[in-house]
Amino acid sequence: MTAAPFSEASQFPGNLLRRCHQISVAIFLRKCEAYQLTQLQYIILCALEEHGSIDQITLGGHTALDRNTVAVVVKKLEERGLVTRQRNPEDRRAMLVTLTKEGERLRHAAEPSVAEVQEEILAPLQEQERETLCRLLQTLADENNHLSRVPVRQAVQ
Repeated sequence: MTAAPFSEASQFPGNLLRRCHQISVAIFLRKCEAYQLTQLQYIILCALEEHGSIDQITLGGHTALDRNTVAVVVKKLEERGLVTRQRNPEDRRAMLVTLTKEGERLRHAAEPSVAEVQEEILAPLQEQERETLCRLLQTLADENNHLSRVPVRQAVQ
């Protein structure tokens, strides 16, 4: 039994990733406040811009988001006129999600702020450390994808 369980647990990789995620979300919300975008909304807009109209399940596969989360995020984006949803004529059970011109415009407008978010997150690190961190995080995400409750089901190009 350890004499300092909190001190030890605070240094666990999972806890450090959780804290970094909290910081990342806070920075994103502050920097992108003018666009009223969350990280999840932004990644969905990016996926739609890159992949075109796709069904919600495939969208979840690209973004590693579960079906319910995708539905909620897409609904909010639809309410703002940033995406449209319609039944897939080839599979009436599926909803096709399409990025609107307004959604594309907003994503492009937010891009400089999103870049600032990345810069602020990485600000404490030297350039080589930044590259190493991103490479290591990508390796962790890729190699542990199968362990996720919502794995990436299709590689993002």
